[in-house]
Amino acid sequence: MKPFLQLIRVEWFVAAFCAWHAADLLQAWRHSPYDRFGWVALLIWLLPAARAVWRRADTARHFKLAMTSLALTFIGVIGDLNVLVYCGLAGIIGALAGVSGRTWLWLLLAVCWMPVFGWACSKVHLSAHPVPVLRLIVAVLAAGLGFDRRAPTPQNPAS
Repeated sequence: MKPFLQLIRVEWFVAAFCAWHAADLLQAWRHSPYDRFGWVALLIWLLPAARAVWRRADTARHFKLAMTSLALTFIGVIGDLNVLVYCGLAGIIGALAGVSGRTWLWLLLAVCWMPVFGWACSKVHLSAHPVPVLRLIVAVLAAGLGFDRRAPTPQNPAS
């Protein structure tokens, strides 16, 4: 049981590290017209992860994904590439939620709350006004895909 507890501590430490370095998101969400409501998209996107962490404490977590997220964040910080930092944050959230099967698509759709989404919309000459709505639609789609339809495993099965 002790190695499992150590794994949880490592992943939560990585999550704190990634979140700390992704704090620039707050500035983008506040000041960029293409990134408005990104925080709402993040909250919607987080719903499946919060449910998975809350309901299944014994979820198979992904240590390799956690370490990849740490590496992405570290490279993003060193190279001043915020998109890698944000991908690192999304990855560690996925690792904590225990991504599997169809939930990998949920993880890829984390782009809905990242500033790169607004940047891509601006490059296709989309006005800034419909981007928040499009962002929220993608977030709702991602949340729908992220919920694991399998029944949760019982914590203490009856013998």
